[in-house]
Amino acid sequence: MLDTGALPASLNMAIDQVLLEMHARGESPATLRFYQWNPPAVSLGYFQRRHSIDPASCRKAGLDLVRRPTGGRAVLHLNDLTYSVVAGVEEGIPRSIQAAYRLLCEGLLAGFRTLGFEAESGLEKPQSLQADICFIRVAIGDIVYQGKKFLGNAQTWTGSSMLQHGSIILAPQGQTWTKILKPGMPKEALRDKINARTTSLEEILCRSIKLDEIKAALTEGMAKVLRANFLRAELSSDELRLAKEIASRQTILEFQDAKR
Repeated sequence: MLDTGALPASLNMAIDQVLLEMHARGESPATLRFYQWNPPAVSLGYFQRRHSIDPASCRKAGLDLVRRPTGGRAVLHLNDLTYSVVAGVEEGIPRSIQAAYRLLCEGLLAGFRTLGFEAESGLEKPQSLQADICFIRVAIGDIVYQGKKFLGNAQTWTGSSMLQHGSIILAPQGQTWTKILKPGMPKEALRDKINARTTSLEEILCRSIKLDEIKAALTEGMAKVLRANFLRAELSSDELRLAKEIASRQTILEFQDAKR
């Protein structure tokens, strides 16, 4: 189990990528990781080329813009906690993407029960008119509370090794979204839609919650469902070195993406 704290967006994504690639080569163990974003950021899905996010407005609001190694839509990493799991078929992860989602979501749901509430896995729904923002729509692999989404997941595979990571909303984000959309977007209507379709741990629990409490609950839930014993560790020197190399290249690529 890694807790890498708050890191720049490009380094966060590079670490997940390196853990996946090195696990696929048999050079890194299966890993549960927790992290946050400093500065806050918007992450775009790997295949997401068209989107309503305005790079200039992101910079003005102090947000980085980065591309994830996984699919899906834009996610705002502000007032959130992100987790990732890297594991493979040899550790008992089903080879089916949907089955893998179901298994890991059971671990997450078990963790939320420890926090005192019962959440549910999402079901695929018709695509939204604003489908380029992840939390507007609910898909298989997401988690909802009373019909409102508060955790969005994404997944990718290399060989028989899987990376799944997800963003857990800690406090409402709707107002920030209105500041980073391209000119001409119906910002107030979108804010209302986000607020109507999403929730946060603070709203669910009616209290503020410490990060360590969330991490402990989710680690317990994952350990129970995956039948794993997580050992606290640090990134190896090779993992960190490779991640920094990828992050330096990714920063340049994302700047070019933003200009296009």
